[in-house]
Amino acid sequence: MMKRNYYCLIAGLPDIVADEKKLIFSSVEFREMLQEGLSNADFELAKLYYLPFDHQNLLNFLYKKNIEWNVRGNYNKELYEVIGDRKSYENAEDIKLLPYLQNFIKQFYSEEGVGSFYKAELIITSGYYDYLSKIPNEFIKMVAEHDKMVSNVMSTLGGRKHEIDYENNLIGDDEIVSSIKKSRLRDFGISEEFHEIETLVQIYETENFIDREYKLDLYKWQYLDEITFFNYFTIEKILAYIQKLFIVERLQHLDKEKGQKMFNKILEELKSEFQLSDEFTITYGKKK
Repeated sequence: MMKRNYYCLIAGLPDIVADEKKLIFSSVEFREMLQEGLSNADFELAKLYYLPFDHQNLLNFLYKKNIEWNVRGNYNKELYEVIGDRKSYENAEDIKLLPYLQNFIKQFYSEEGVGSFYKAELIITSGYYDYLSKIPNEFIKMVAEHDKMVSNVMSTLGGRKHEIDYENNLIGDDEIVSSIKKSRLRDFGISEEFHEIETLVQIYETENFIDREYKLDLYKWQYLDEITFFNYFTIEKILAYIQKLFIVERLQHLDKEKGQKMFNKILEELKSEFQLSDEFTITYGKKK
């Protein structure tokens, strides 16, 4: 199938850099532009990258978190108000959600439930990556696999450092995930399969949390540039641009003091949730 080219749209996009001080348009405004400028099929692909904000809104509703609504999500607030109440959800006749989100809601309201906020976040994120892996677009599959790898590596490095049982917090169950869980090597024994592992280890070793996040975002930015180098006017260039907008918006709002406090808060919550196994404690010793 021949890809559609968006010559005018892409040629007219302003160049941006990761530490952009002011964007000409936000990611929400860009989505509105894309709705007018893309084919229906390609616009649905673009919306896939806004879904993590839907996850955030959904979990905040279900777990009664007093956190500001994120306008970057695809679904409207009224839908989540229906979903956030068990009775209204069960009585609703036509709730249009993607299959993995529907499955999550059913699991959330089942007798077994899904557990804590962080467990729910892991379930919904795993469902998201599984959904992306089935999208018939190689760029989306490649980026999803790469993002999942980066997330697993960083979670494991954090678990090692802060004595958190990270094995139950990884996404997927393939051979690489199995290696990450079992290996005690610096590179997890996956350097042949994932050549960038040493780069990620060095990024994690950055002491300041915000500096580390900045380096990680730059790393992803460079990855997007590399894999779209020969995509001049296709949807892949636009999909990469969306993710770059997200990076710029994130970096614009990073505050060193607030960021470190938030990191410490999440860390303490994770520590209280996950119990260490004897093997993990023996291997890495007690926290100094």
